[in-house]
Amino acid sequence: MIDNKFYDKEAEHWWSGKDSPLMLIRYTMNPLRLEYVLKHLGEEYLSFEGLKVLDVGCGGGFLTEEIAKYGLKTVGIDPSIPSIKAAQEHAEKIGLKIQYMEGCGESIPFPDSTFDIVFCCDVLEHVNNFEAVLKEVGRVLRPGGWLFFETVNRTLFSFFVVVFLLQECELFSIIPRNVHCWESFIKPEELEKALQDLGFQMKELVGIMPGWNFLYHILLLRRKVKRKIGYEELCKFFRCHTTKCKGLCYIGCAWKPLLKPNSPRKSQAS
Repeated sequence: MIDNKFYDKEAEHWWSGKDSPLMLIRYTMNPLRLEYVLKHLGEEYLSFEGLKVLDVGCGGGFLTEEIAKYGLKTVGIDPSIPSIKAAQEHAEKIGLKIQYMEGCGESIPFPDSTFDIVFCCDVLEHVNNFEAVLKEVGRVLRPGGWLFFETVNRTLFSFFVVVFLLQECELFSIIPRNVHCWESFIKPEELEKALQDLGFQMKELVGIMPGWNFLYHILLLRRKVKRKIGYEELCKFFRCHTTKCKGLCYIGCAWKPLLKPNSPRKSQAS
């Protein structure tokens, strides 16, 4: 069973600066996600003004806040009430207007065609039915809208790294057991088919890898377990990058076609 209660237990440390596993999200994955999203949005939209964005499974709001700083109208939903509270408090503290509310991807609490963009990062591998989440995303996206997703591939490599090394092996584990479940990981072809069945058009799908030297990173994990370094220092070496190799994690984007097939895709936000 996937232990999503982990996020409730750690919620007070989304922004606290305490040496928490949440720093892995903040300092390794979030910079890559933001760079990827901004690159593609910059190619697609002439202006960000007026764009409405939904961050599904926003957690403490790492990506939600960063994208809100660019002037997009941003909403974050998450089933973890403590995480939503932490996200809201931090946004208010720094003066960002973000709407946060309790909600899950299988039942998004908004009408059809509400958003121009939806983020679904580090979410699909944490739910029982990822197809149901994608169906809901398709419902709340406007025609011509964009979905950005990031998840974990179901391979022997991902089992070794994400489940065995990071969770189960006492010599190297740095996150609690059952935060991830290998059976819930999603192969790229499974995700692509689910999106195509819902009428989406895939634009891109690329792999994600941490750092550049795998063996050195295993040694760093051992140093973290022995408390010689903290999570933030570990993250400096675990800087993630995109790659052609999709054997571990992958990130991508898909487009919901316009109602009129011949309508131009390049558009200014209304």
